[in-house]
Amino acid sequence: MFVSTFNYIIDVYLWAAASALAGATVVRSSFGAGFPLFATQMYEKLGTQWASSLLGFIALALAPIPIILTIYGPALRKRSKYSPNKQ
Repeated sequence: MFVSTFNYIIDVYLWAAASALAGATVVRSSFGAGFPLFATQMYEKLGTQWASSLLGFIALALAPIPIILTIYGPALRKRSKYSPNKQ
């Protein structure tokens, strides 16, 4: 998921790819830093099976994002004032 998002960001924001990648990394790192704050409580309240299943369901819900970006990418790039590719 992360690699495909990085590739999309690089393709869309060629001249500002470094800044866009930095922003994506900050968001990803924020989730990584925040997860330990609630992970223990989540596993204690839901149990190991349901807590792990919840994370799996979230990952499954996010799986279509690369396909969605492939389908709606040209329309998104047309609307963006930062994208050099006005396809």
